[in-house]
Amino acid sequence: MRHLLAAYDLGKDWMYGHVRTTKNRTVFLTFCRYLRGLYPPDVRIAIVGDDYAPHLSTRVDGRVGAWAAANNVEIAYTPTNSS
Repeated sequence: MRHLLAAYDLGKDWMYGHVRTTKNRTVFLTFCRYLRGLYPPDVRIAIVGDDYAPHLSTRVDGRVGAWAAANNVEIAYTPTNSS
């Protein structure tokens, strides 16, 4: 099984993607760091994520939320069970 992490840049009309064999919080953070590196640090970027647990900032593991706050990134999550 393979997992695609993908991001679409509206301004450039460009798709970025990474294919991985696992989908966990560490892989998600690696992809977020890649996206952050595409833009200058003073440019705020927004990442829209689904409700898959590795994307979420939880009390168990707050790495995603802490990284986003420290790197001028806003992560918006779709509601559970939304299409």
